[in-house]
Amino acid sequence: MLKFTNNVLLKEQVLRSNTWGHHFFFLNCILAIIIGSTYVYAAPNTESFTAFVYLAVTWLGQISFLAFLAFLIFLFPLTFIGNFKVYKFVSIVIAVLLHCLLLVDAKLFLAIKVHLTWMVSSLMLRDLDFNTGLNFNFLYIAIVLLIALELFFAKLSTREIYKKETRHNYFPAILMSIVGFCFISSHGLYIWADAVSYEKITNLRSVFPAHYPMTAKTFLNNHGWLDGESGEHTYLSNSSFNYPLAEIKVEAKDPLHNVVYIFANGVSYSDLDAVATPKLFELKQNNLSFESHFLPYLNLEDNMFATAFGLPIEYRDDFLSHDVKPITVDVLGNLEYYVRLFSSSPITNDLVPIAKYLGIAKNKTNFVTSDEAVFTNAKEFIDSLASNQHFILNLNTSSLEKNLNDAQRKIALRQLDHQIATFVEELQDKELLNNTYVVITSSLGNSNIEKQYANFYSIKKQHVPLIVITPNESNKGVSITKLTSAFDFVPTLGIEILGIKTPYVNYAIGNNLFSKEEKPYFVSTGGNELLLISKEKVTNYKKNGKAYIFKDGTKQNARTNLEDLIKAMRELNRFKG
Repeated sequence: MLKFTNNVLLKEQVLRSNTWGHHFFFLNCILAIIIGSTYVYAAPNTESFTAFVYLAVTWLGQISFLAFLAFLIFLFPLTFIGNFKVYKFVSIVIAVLLHCLLLVDAKLFLAIKVHLTWMVSSLMLRDLDFNTGLNFNFLYIAIVLLIALELFFAKLSTREIYKKETRHNYFPAILMSIVGFCFISSHGLYIWADAVSYEKITNLRSVFPAHYPMTAKTFLNNHGWLDGESGEHTYLSNSSFNYPLAEIKVEAKDPLHNVVYIFANGVSYSDLDAVATPKLFELKQNNLSFESHFLPYLNLEDNMFATAFGLPIEYRDDFLSHDVKPITVDVLGNLEYYVRLFSSSPITNDLVPIAKYLGIAKNKTNFVTSDEAVFTNAKEFIDSLASNQHFILNLNTSSLEKNLNDAQRKIALRQLDHQIATFVEELQDKELLNNTYVVITSSLGNSNIEKQYANFYSIKKQHVPLIVITPNESNKGVSITKLTSAFDFVPTLGIEILGIKTPYVNYAIGNNLFSKEEKPYFVSTGGNELLLISKEKVTNYKKNGKAYIFKDGTKQNARTNLEDLIKAMRELNRFKG
């Protein structure tokens, strides 16, 4: 008899816990949806009604799905403990903890557009003081409010199961049906957007936590409508990159200007002075000079790619294998620019990658044996053009790339200084500087500087000159101290010369050189390390999250700044598919 009574009591406790748990889940689902509205607020601007509808249904569907998943994993199995009071207490604790995680994730997305992952959590918990560059003080108030709300929800749920009169409440069923419909509709809309490459929806993929929408290829493969191994239907394949992120819109400048890039490779900023390079020093003083210009990479070819695309080298192999050209190439073609590359030596035995790095076709390249021939051939090419034909030239010198001692290098530097100045004077004599931008810089620093750091990023070596001769007289004799890098050339060319109206964040990670916007650092990589390069120091992050700083020739341990680290990773991966 006693055993029978115990079984009845156990079943009654389980049934009561189960009924109470459903009411408790429903109230917490509504709370989760309210907290989840933060993601809608922080999401990128929706430029169409369809994208707005997708954002709304994904918000309701995904957040309610996560709430249901939490109930299924944590609350439902606990109903079988057979003690109603214990079940209520444990459920309240779990609900408070899960809502705290949701609040932390929402804060991360609101601040730096990233969700809570194992790696992010480990970085946050490494230091007990949570010194991550983010402010989580709001949790002190939020936790108290959550506890009060959960106690209130528990009381409402308990009152609901003890009501004497039986009545039908259709509201929970209707709401659950709506959010279920939203969940299915969200995935359906994404399948359609992925199939037709509707970027206004696909760009919203990472707004909500743990959101992995089905793609068109996955859907078609699962239903046998597309052979995943087939080489056909490549338009449905999951690309490893998205470039550019938006359609490139152009309003051509009037008048059009010519551009001449002169890359005096092997010259660092410290090489410019009145004795070693008197002509370049004079050009620097009389024109627009960027005093804090740094190369992102140690390797010449890597810097060439960064200059041509405005992107990190992580995209290079994919771009070369898919024959992707810089977005400026098509625009230059449409505007009927003549584009040529003149270089004094092949950088590798294979000329095709070099041409692709710079976005210049192989038949438009000219490789010669000396720096002098580079300037001579460039001058002859300009002379062959009619006055109404516009051009962009890329001149690369290599005399300073060789392994020279200090005396030999001093002679070669003086010769290069004279050659560049003579070429600029010839452009002036032909009155071409009235409608031509001449950019003098370098894709490789002075290898004789800090030789002991040959395999490490050296601020002094990677600090290179950037002199811009412009038709605008107001830019004469102006020095700009803001931080600039090789990533900035593409946005500047696109905006100032070609008239590209699409925001440059859609095709490059740099800034417009002529804008007032300045970043405290730019992002680069070296081996298995991530670099944040500023004017005075380099912050180096290892794969394990540990950090150290190179400053004034010394290495110092540094505290990981989660905000900076995640922003840098998002910057590097912005165009990943």
